[in-house]
Amino acid sequence: MRLTVSDLQNLATTLMVNSELIDWRRFLLTAAQPWPVPSVIQLLNTLHSFKAVDEAGSGFVTQEYYNQVGLWFKGSEDLKMPENPTEPLPFNRQEHLIMFFFILFADARKDPSQLDYTKMLLYFASHPDAVEGVYRALSIATGTYIRRRKEVSPPHVSLSHNDMLIKEESLVEKEEILYCTDGGRISMATLQRVFHHEGSKAGDNHRFSSQQKAGSNNKHFRKIYEELGSEDLKPIPVTILLKHPFIQDLINNYQGYKLPDIKVILQRDEQTQSTDGEIYKDVKI
Repeated sequence: MRLTVSDLQNLATTLMVNSELIDWRRFLLTAAQPWPVPSVIQLLNTLHSFKAVDEAGSGFVTQEYYNQVGLWFKGSEDLKMPENPTEPLPFNRQEHLIMFFFILFADARKDPSQLDYTKMLLYFASHPDAVEGVYRALSIATGTYIRRRKEVSPPHVSLSHNDMLIKEESLVEKEEILYCTDGGRISMATLQRVFHHEGSKAGDNHRFSSQQKAGSNNKHFRKIYEELGSEDLKPIPVTILLKHPFIQDLINNYQGYKLPDIKVILQRDEQTQSTDGEIYKDVKI
């Protein structure tokens, strides 16, 4: 595959969110497209299934329990078997995706490897509409379906992921009743996790790691909780928090949960190059 310097610059710009660095998990997850994009209900079902096997409430599961619970899509596809028995079997992409996701998000320093399932699901909260992605992330972090109240119709979002299906969630599903709530509460720690879920871990230490650590919004969050009557920083109702001007502005401008599409970026660059007739130095990867 040949990429121009312009291609790489556009990719880097898309993948750098609230930092001058690229989250390598976000990059690999984006590069692995297409994969089945889950609905909020599917994310919550998966979350509660993981919690059901995580009896200790540690927030982690081993690969054995990960395989036992599964994700929102199955590893078995309707693959057409070759008529000639000497021909190789077709590649089961979905099965390999499930294996890849565990390797991508699990902490291999532990024996056996441990997966922080909430952190993984926060990555999958990403959506072509960045604001919708934030609400999906808030739903995962709180374990309840936090609805996005749309007073004004948002601009049309073009979904170019040809092989991905994002299910419409305008209709109320029966399962939704279990998770949808207007009286849920959210702690400051949960709020911090939503907006800092791509922060560095001990295993990601490098000379720029201090730039990634959460802190830019923490003082604002503390002040907001105090303004809303929680001087001891206890959890407050989600509906009240979402009405605060700072939180509204943060949600509307936060790009951490925007699902990028590499194919669109590359196709756009190819069209630009062919139109402008510019010559770039090719980069082979």
